[in-house]
Amino acid sequence: MSKKQIKLNELISLFNKQYPPSLAESWDQNGIHFGSSEATVKKILVTLDVRAEVVQEAIENQIDTIIVHHPPLFKAIQRFDLSQPDVAMYAQLIKHDINVFAMHTNFDAASNGMNDWLAEQLKLENVSSLVVHEDETNPGIGRVGEFSEALSRTDLLKVLKETYQREQLIVIEKESRVAYKKVAIVGGSGTSFINEVSDQEVDLFITGDITYHQGHDLYEAGFMTVDAGHYIESIFIPGLSKELQNTIEKNNWDIEVVASQVNTNPFKYE
Repeated sequence: MSKKQIKLNELISLFNKQYPPSLAESWDQNGIHFGSSEATVKKILVTLDVRAEVVQEAIENQIDTIIVHHPPLFKAIQRFDLSQPDVAMYAQLIKHDINVFAMHTNFDAASNGMNDWLAEQLKLENVSSLVVHEDETNPGIGRVGEFSEALSRTDLLKVLKETYQREQLIVIEKESRVAYKKVAIVGGSGTSFINEVSDQEVDLFITGDITYHQGHDLYEAGFMTVDAGHYIESIFIPGLSKELQNTIEKNNWDIEVVASQVNTNPFKYE
């Protein structure tokens, strides 16, 4: 049986059912950023960020559609000046007819999305939502769960370093505990949920992008906080690539999926 060709709007309809746009934060910019919903999709690149190196990767692999977690356009372009790196990158996307579709905070909140995958990565049990969505029928941002057994501080940090492939972590903690079991995790920047985390009486909070003054607030919060960085969300790449591949095979679609090999983390740990 011949494989079926599909248009981007068919793929978007599938995404919108699994990761409803209604779950997104009001400030977010999900959806099509470049291209046309009527375009035929033949080859997809899955990436965390759209950066110049990722666009070059897409061009070299003859990609027609990029599925990205972090929306590339958050503010209006005032000048289409190609001497500006971001604008030059946008021009390359347009020149090569590459569609770009973003799923951000709706993907974070939804079942089988970012925060569920981050909880699974840590092998957490008894997982629930940190913040329940306002319609109460969908999960919300963040997850709370437990390790299968309580860990000492030394063992906990060892697990986290192995999980996130780090030799060092940013740790905020006023007083250490004998054991750590209950965990709250928010992928990306989750410090706005300090109160919700405190209400859960956790032993550990994992998130990223913590500022100096937010660090002071967390220091007084009574639990350990680990700033694991925004790049832990790169789990999006293998996770969504696998989900897409399963969907393609199930529906007999004529689409190839490529997982981006570009590391877009701007921070180096030396």
